[in-house]
Amino acid sequence: MKLACICCTYLRAHLLGHLIRSFIEQDYPRGLSELIILDDAGEYRSQKGDGWTLISIPRRFSHLGLKRNAATALAAVDAEAFCVWDDDDLYLPHALKTTAAALEKAPLSRPSQVLYEDGHRRFRRHETGGLYHGGWAYRREAFHKVGGYGPHDNGEDQEFLGRLQAAGIQTADPLADGADPFYCYRACANTYHLSNEGLAGYRNLGQRRPDGLISAVNVHWPYDLRAAEILPEVHPRPF
Repeated sequence: MKLACICCTYLRAHLLGHLIRSFIEQDYPRGLSELIILDDAGEYRSQKGDGWTLISIPRRFSHLGLKRNAATALAAVDAEAFCVWDDDDLYLPHALKTTAAALEKAPLSRPSQVLYEDGHRRFRRHETGGLYHGGWAYRREAFHKVGGYGPHDNGEDQEFLGRLQAAGIQTADPLADGADPFYCYRACANTYHLSNEGLAGYRNLGQRRPDGLISAVNVHWPYDLRAAEILPEVHPRPF
């Protein structure tokens, strides 16, 4: 199954290279995966790397949901499914392999647990409670069946999920067969979190401007993610 990881970014240059490195380290066949990054701050020169493409434009999308649709439209025409990858988070090397296995069972993949950053080089397991959009993936036909994301800025994920469920799209948990969590939510990444910004958050964020043009993304991990400590206990709350 060919997977397209879809990332919408805005003023997170200090973190975007970590995400790209997460993609490069995936143990999924490179010919069956790609990473599409869409920036609408005009912060970068558009560029490509090992399976990833960054497209940067200086014109802001009116709604985050529409930006997600535009980024998805840039994926290869033979991509069978789309994975939501957030620009401030990290993904372990087995993320795509685990997600692809779930998408063979159902058109929508939503993990029951994530890894929540708990200090430097340490993660704690958290129940998702139906949240953590950055770990979701869906088949192309499911995305098109409901018309993609709506014109929303905050909560666009839950609105999208509601229409998927109303259309009868079935969900698989990629961790149901014993796979370890692969999505690392970074609460301590020194950045904004749009979900905490309220309904006006996306518009307010658009008032910020980049400091300058970045010619090349610094692709690296802040540390060897594979060696991070994962605490054994599971926290029952999503936040």
